[in-house]
Amino acid sequence: MLKNSLKSNKNLETISVIFIIIFVAGFILSNFVAGFILPVYILTMGIAFLISLLFPRSGLFALTFLVIIFERFFTLATVVIGRGEYKIYPIDLILLAVFTGLIIQALSKKIELARLGKGGYLLLIFIFLNIIYFFFSIFVMENNLELAFSTLKNYAFYPLVYFAALNLIGRYEDLKRFFNFFLAGAIGVVGFIIFGAINGEGLWTQFTPLSTEGVRILAFPHGLYISLAFITTLVYLIFYKPIGKFLYWLMAVWAVGIIGTMMRHIWIAVFFSIFLVYFLISRESRKKMTTLLMKYGWIMACFLIFIFYAMFISPNSKIYYTIEKTTKAVAQRGASIGNAPADESFAWRELVWSAAYKEFRDDPIFGIGTGKKVYVERNDYRDYVEVRNIHNSYLSILIQLGILGLGIFLLFIFFQIKKLIQEILNNKKDFYAVSALGVVALLLMSLNFQPYLETNLLSVFFWISLGIAGKLTE
Repeated sequence: MLKNSLKSNKNLETISVIFIIIFVAGFILSNFVAGFILPVYILTMGIAFLISLLFPRSGLFALTFLVIIFERFFTLATVVIGRGEYKIYPIDLILLAVFTGLIIQALSKKIELARLGKGGYLLLIFIFLNIIYFFFSIFVMENNLELAFSTLKNYAFYPLVYFAALNLIGRYEDLKRFFNFFLAGAIGVVGFIIFGAINGEGLWTQFTPLSTEGVRILAFPHGLYISLAFITTLVYLIFYKPIGKFLYWLMAVWAVGIIGTMMRHIWIAVFFSIFLVYFLISRESRKKMTTLLMKYGWIMACFLIFIFYAMFISPNSKIYYTIEKTTKAVAQRGASIGNAPADESFAWRELVWSAAYKEFRDDPIFGIGTGKKVYVERNDYRDYVEVRNIHNSYLSILIQLGILGLGIFLLFIFFQIKKLIQEILNNKKDFYAVSALGVVALLLMSLNFQPYLETNLLSVFFWISLGIAGKLTE
């Protein structure tokens, strides 16, 4: 009887996920066609909010799929009323419903809240510290209200996703369903990869222009999402034998997409994640991993030989110029990693970080507060840059919240990673633990290069993966 009841509840939650996705997607697609229409927004997002409130786990699963497919059009779409534009994003409404629904279920004893542990308490302290900084920055330092509030959302509201994942993705059945929805979204990105390859430029890539020559065939956020799926699927193929060759081909397509993003830091983060996983799994699993990666190496080599052969026999064709342009761009992006001073993006970072440090050194313990900009100047370039957008999340926290804020954040990360590694060392074939570590490692490396924690469409999976890690080590 209980088993049938649980199965019925799972089916209801799955149906709820589908309906949330349908209504939110309806709102986003209507935005594409006719722009923002308030009645459509109220109807679609209102229903999605209500379903997420009643079934918070469904809201979290639907959010996962929607972020992967629609990225900024789900996470950064504003509400337009008259001439006013309000930054109440669709993801905010779904998350608010998820958080509220979770609290209601906990109070009504429908679910038992997970133990927080040292990491959970440290994250609560970090959130509370940001609330204090917000009011101090606004009323004492008189910093920019909009910037300070945005920082508060990124450092205090979105980290609550950690607690949602910790309590809503509790059983292995829930983990399996979460990975299924995540995988479904990542499979959907294949369509974006194909479009970018055919079109010569990816959809929505204009939002993140390159600092070097070349074009992206896949948008940066989509590249991040499939890199997480790539690591997870790689671990799965090491531990399990799949039915058919679908996942092998899927990983090959994802690899093309990851390279096609032209995001050097994602390439570095993927290699770092693979390297860490390799040395934590058992010897037997290492052999399987090595064999698998070598197979992909041979496939890639054969593919490149075919491409260059096609170029050689038709030197005046369109394919020749397209491939030549692409290979040059990839080579240039790769080479620029070892020649940072000559790269425009690295030069910009050096300039902004130096300017931020000059402000920070006056109060390194408590930082400069939130909602501030720093003035940068070099030759003909002059600008005021938001401290939250200095393309390094660790440094951004340090400059704004000082050694105190960064110390609390790093301690939280330390306790989460330490427990996860201990879990893996005790059971080297725990797929969920190993894949969670691979995902967290990839994201932790990426924080060094972009404003991940300062952008909701990048940070959401960071907090979800840490919440899953917390549950696995509870």
